[in-house]
Amino acid sequence: MLMKWNEFAKIRMKDLGVTQEKLSEHLGITPGAISHWLNARRTPELEEIAKILHLLKIDEFRVDSNGMISTSEPFDETPCNTKRIRCYPLYSKELIINSIEKLGASDHENFAIEWIESGAVVLGKGFWYKVEGDGMLSPTGFGIAPGSIVLFDMGREPQEDDLVLIYSSQLKELSFKKLANDGHRRLLVPLNPRWPVDVLSQEHKIIAVAIESKLKLK
Repeated sequence: MLMKWNEFAKIRMKDLGVTQEKLSEHLGITPGAISHWLNARRTPELEEIAKILHLLKIDEFRVDSNGMISTSEPFDETPCNTKRIRCYPLYSKELIINSIEKLGASDHENFAIEWIESGAVVLGKGFWYKVEGDGMLSPTGFGIAPGSIVLFDMGREPQEDDLVLIYSSQLKELSFKKLANDGHRRLLVPLNPRWPVDVLSQEHKIIAVAIESKLKLK
């Protein structure tokens, strides 16, 4: 495989759920510098390219003077209509709450309400969940309507601005909100401003990160 190193890096970041902020944290440089490199506005030294690719789990590669990378690492850049389609279980709210410590085990798949296909890249165990309430229905811009089904990935590390499914051990309840940072605090923010904002605490368990949603018509 031969392509520009920065384009390859962006594909790997998307597949692995790695953000520019995460890369900058590990490399000890600013997110702005990472952005310049990834968007080819500036050219890093080979040592910096090697560090980035190592963080993206690529250790064997060659980079020529034009920034073209050669690696044996497979990647998925196929058109949508030829992507691998897989089916994931749709779990009920009750099953998730009652199996919170063992969620993702293969035996739980026997209790799926149904199986629904997706072409999304899932890094860990994936499952669908039906959204209740209008907490994620924004009055303007992007929102997720009540009754929508959302595909969650248990293998992704939650990042700022990710939409996450959370379990509250105190309330014995699930919630679906956006993860945000506010100084030293991490917040759980609904897209609907009429719903309350929570501070992420030890009582909360982030179960998985949302990667796809669709409105189920039946």
